[in-house]
Amino acid sequence: MLKIFGGKDKGAGNEGQELKIEFLQKEQWQELLNNSVAESVFIFKHSTRCGMSSIILNRFEKQMRQKKQAYYVLNVLVNRELSNWIADELNIRHESPQLIVLKEAKVIAYDSHYGLLEISKSILN
Repeated sequence: MLKIFGGKDKGAGNEGQELKIEFLQKEQWQELLNNSVAESVFIFKHSTRCGMSSIILNRFEKQMRQKKQAYYVLNVLVNRELSNWIADELNIRHESPQLIVLKEAKVIAYDSHYGLLEISKSILN
């Protein structure tokens, strides 16, 4: 089951619709791959215990709101097994915070910490 947060926010400072999808289970994987055929899919691995991860997630979310781009967030503390499975599936090292971008069911970019903000910025522009 997907948990979707956001929608039209009429409050000041929001540039429009935010679509934040909580990535909770392996069964969502095929959906992510299917979505990546039409557009880039952004997966943000987040640790709620890490202050740096929270700071970067806030900056990342701002970028995504400005471009009205949907993104998936994976809480690595709650879903460690899923996080490790994704790293194995994509053959990339697990990090947190980490951004993984898929296009046509393939990884087109990934990085961690402040580097991930540059990736999302370049792909969204």
